[in-house]
Amino acid sequence: MTTTDAATARFRQFSNPATGETITFTATAQDGQEDVVRFDWTSRPGGSITEHLHPHQEERFMITAGEAHFTVNGQKRVIGPGDTIVVPIGVPHSESNPGSVTIEGVVELRPALHSKEMHEAFGGLASEGKTTPRGAPKNPLQLGATLWHFRRENRVTSPPPWAQNLILPPLAALAKVFGVRPYYDRWDTRETPRSEPAA
Repeated sequence: MTTTDAATARFRQFSNPATGETITFTATAQDGQEDVVRFDWTSRPGGSITEHLHPHQEERFMITAGEAHFTVNGQKRVIGPGDTIVVPIGVPHSESNPGSVTIEGVVELRPALHSKEMHEAFGGLASEGKTTPRGAPKNPLQLGATLWHFRRENRVTSPPPWAQNLILPPLAALAKVFGVRPYYDRWDTRETPRSEPAA
C-alpha cells in the first residue's frame, strides 16, 4: 500500500447532494507533513458549486477525468484531464458539470485552516436534507452558526459580504444560546474519529 493509499484509507467518502460532489480526504493539516487539505473529488453531471471565495486560502483543482467548467473572477474556463486551475486567495469562483460524464480530480486548499470540517459540515447538512437546493442551511440559526464559524475558509458572494457581516453574527449568537452548533462530530469522516471539543 502506498503512502497515499494509507492516507486515503483513514477517511470515509462522503457526498454533498446539493452540489453533486463526493469527497475523500487524503491529507489534512493534522497529518503534520504540510499545511494543506487535499482530497479526491468528483462532480456528477448536473452538479454545481455556487460562486464563493476563500478569504485566506489558495485553491488548486487538478482534473483527471471529465471537463470542469469554471468561472474565476468573471472569466469562464473549461479544463479537462491533465489540466490544473489555481484560484488565488480572495478570488470569486464557481464550478459546474454541464456534461454527461463525472468529473474526477484532486483538490488542494492551502493553508488548511478548518476546510476539512467545513466540507464535512455542508455535506452532512445536505445529506440530512437540511439545506436548500443551493446548499445553504434551511434553519436560520444553523445558517448563522455554520457560515459565520467557517467565514475564514469560505464566503459566498451573494448576499455581499457587508450584508453577511450584519446578518450572520446575531444569528450565530442566537444559535449558541439555543445549542445549535456549526459542526457535529457525526459528520467526521475519519475512520476512527476522536472526540473533539464543542465548536
